[in-house]
Amino acid sequence: MTLKSLIALAGIVAVACIVTTFSQSLSGFNTSQCGGTKRCINIPENCQIQGNCQYQISYAPSRDGKSMIIELFGRRDSPQMQYVAIGFSSDARMGNEPVAACIAGPNGQAQLSYSYNQEGKRNIPLGPINPSDAQLLSSAVTESSIYCQFSQAINPTTNPSLPNLQRPFQLLVARGPVQSNGQLGHHTSRQPTSFMTQMA
Repeated sequence: MTLKSLIALAGIVAVACIVTTFSQSLSGFNTSQCGGTKRCINIPENCQIQGNCQYQISYAPSRDGKSMIIELFGRRDSPQMQYVAIGFSSDARMGNEPVAACIAGPNGQAQLSYSYNQEGKRNIPLGPINPSDAQLLSSAVTESSIYCQFSQAINPTTNPSLPNLQRPFQLLVARGPVQSNGQLGHHTSRQPTSFMTQMA
């Protein structure tokens, strides 16, 4: 290989690294920490290699060990996809589980919302959550993705409907529109993980 071709190859690699870093900074989800400071779940599996992840979840203990720092990322197929959500379920079916959702706002930010899926798949908002149990840390909304990072108490004390992270859950991820009253609309995409996850 000639010196000229080596220089050209180095330039291509440098551009690829810049594009990857820029993409991660826009979406908010940093895959470089996966397997180190945080555990990650990518859907579909190994999608981070191709850069075509539909969903990404990460979790890591907070410094005081009382909460988990959770990240939630979802790909947007259209402007009508206004939320990405994670359900903490005892099985692969929807119903009887708490849900944390990242809802896109008009200003490039998002809000954290908790709700509960009742029997019959009716989603009921849980209302304001005490910051001691859960709070949004950062968010990013683009034309192609929604991202939230939030903390949640491992053992919530102010609302019994919040997930106790000492229990194992089968995580259900979904995305879809938001209704005019602010509630989550019927998801346009839903995917259960194929294994039980215990965050704490």
